[in-house]
Amino acid sequence: MSLWLVTAAMSPEAKRLTARFKPGGEVGRRPCWRGELAGREVLLVLTGIGQVNAAQAVTAALEAQPGVSAVFNLGCAGAYAGSGLQIGQAALATEVVLADMGVQNSEGLQGLDEVDIALAGRSSGWPLYNRIPCDPGLNELVMRANPGITLGAFATVGRISGDAATAQVVAGRWGAIMEDMESAAVGLVARWYAKPFAAIRGVSNPAGLRELDVAAGADAAERAFLALEERS
Repeated sequence: MSLWLVTAAMSPEAKRLTARFKPGGEVGRRPCWRGELAGREVLLVLTGIGQVNAAQAVTAALEAQPGVSAVFNLGCAGAYAGSGLQIGQAALATEVVLADMGVQNSEGLQGLDEVDIALAGRSSGWPLYNRIPCDPGLNELVMRANPGITLGAFATVGRISGDAATAQVVAGRWGAIMEDMESAAVGLVARWYAKPFAAIRGVSNPAGLRELDVAAGADAAERAFLALEERS
């Protein structure tokens, strides 16, 4: 039976899964749960908030469980204006973007590709810059289980957009539909370990507005993930 690693930042973002699975102690000093879904074993890890926490937790989990066959990131996120997304609606990432990385000057942010600073892959001839593609096979599974789910890029930030104008700058720079704090960090670590990766996020707020409905966003993402069992 294959093993899926599922990650979420905070316990409110994994209420359905923690109720379903059994406590599994810790991995990398992070709380984890174990169970089964859609014919796969599942290791659920709560990573903590932000890119550093997420990267540390996923690295520890993949070192402890080298047999992991896929990595999923779940949670809530802010929806950018123009995405068509509403609070309580789930979306699936086509790619995740390290949206803060690059060179900042008075004219704005230059991405890593513009200054030719590769995060990985230069020796292979396929350098990886800000954008980390999600796995088409995993995305196909999610789309079959969730017909009509919205697709697009997720922008991972260390500084959350505090107003609509700031949010629109980030959305426009990267062509993103959602803003979160972890998905690209999880995706980059999964890439280093050659693990297929997918990210599902539910809308908790319009990006730039700080009145969050975490429960609605988190529940949407979990329901989209759990739909994989119904279609298996």
